[in-house]
Amino acid sequence: MKLTNGKKTMLDDLQEGIKRAYPSLEHVAGTRGFIRRGFKDDIVPLISGGGSGHDPAHWGFVGDGMLAGAVSGELFVPPSAGDIVEVTRKLTGRKRVFYIVKNFERDVDEFCKARLFLENAGWKVGMAIVKDDISVDTESFEKRRRGVAGTVFFHKILGDYARNGASVEELQKVADELSENVKTIGVAFSGDNFSLGEDEIFYGIGIHGEEGYRRERFESSERLARELISKLRLSFGFKPQDAYAVLVNSLGGVTKMEQLVFSNDVCELLEAEEVSVVFDKTGTFLTSFGLRGISLTLLRIEDENWLKALKAEVDAPEW
Repeated sequence: MKLTNGKKTMLDDLQEGIKRAYPSLEHVAGTRGFIRRGFKDDIVPLISGGGSGHDPAHWGFVGDGMLAGAVSGELFVPPSAGDIVEVTRKLTGRKRVFYIVKNFERDVDEFCKARLFLENAGWKVGMAIVKDDISVDTESFEKRRRGVAGTVFFHKILGDYARNGASVEELQKVADELSENVKTIGVAFSGDNFSLGEDEIFYGIGIHGEEGYRRERFESSERLARELISKLRLSFGFKPQDAYAVLVNSLGGVTKMEQLVFSNDVCELLEAEEVSVVFDKTGTFLTSFGLRGISLTLLRIEDENWLKALKAEVDAPEW
């Protein structure tokens, strides 16, 4: 059961609900985009987006210190290049912008089309393509490198740099440095696109309801945390005294109690690895409509300014 009035009106109803609940956001007519109301256009604006169905991503991170705008498409379908350009032009007249894009072929294609259009019109456009997912393809066993919940770390860190006057080139440098230091893996407890047995979980699912790479019986939060950390350990190569930021994200349907129990297990296990947890954030940041699950993102802190940016105050409604 979904608490909607049906799929035909669901996204329009969502749009109206956002407008009513979040007066700090201004809707861009003719699109599913929102911009920060009163944006003064004195800094490089950050814009992110993708398909609908990932709420509160990405409109929930529009605010001082994070995104200046966000644009969505239909359910799990990215916005068109035209809509991206429309939101960009509505936001700024100074011909510079920075896009944060999740690494899905169609998303990247539409944002690249928008970038090319604007560059041909004399704009300076930077772009971060987030590829934090470390789950593997079941046939090739190659990492999928999709853009998932780690995208929110890019919003937060790059948003603070932009607020403090970073140029497009400086934002690009930070984004490129972040790219290999943000990694995520998720697990589903149920989903509309696959069936699971009682007490069965699915590792490595996608944020569009894609199937994962392994099913297993659920035993406990701690056992789940051990499994996800073991995958991240292999990917990062933990070293004693490394500093990490942690993001525990509900992919949908996971209560705050469950999130915090899992987060505590994650932090205790990381500390047992002799790595330092210097930032810990738990909540619902990027979901998948029709999915119940959780994801774990780690950011290896290679620059102390990243940690300062994570801790900086913002007024984005869902951070």
